[in-house]
Amino acid sequence: MKTHKVTENDYKEAVESYMGFCIFCQDFTRDSTEPDAESYDCPECEKNSVMGAENALICGFIEFTNE
Repeated sequence: MKTHKVTENDYKEAVESYMGFCIFCQDFTRDSTEPDAESYDCPECEKNSVMGAENALICGFIEFTNE
């Protein structure tokens, strides 16, 4: 999987809103996702590929950009 680039501000908003990051869709797609979640269902692609935003950052699926 490739790394998804997000601004630090967008990441903070996702964390504060408990958004889940889908490693298949490469986007924040799910509400009500715990920070350490793994294999949650994605409402977009319907795969069990959502993880908590913090976990996605730690695992390298998310990376900060200045853009």
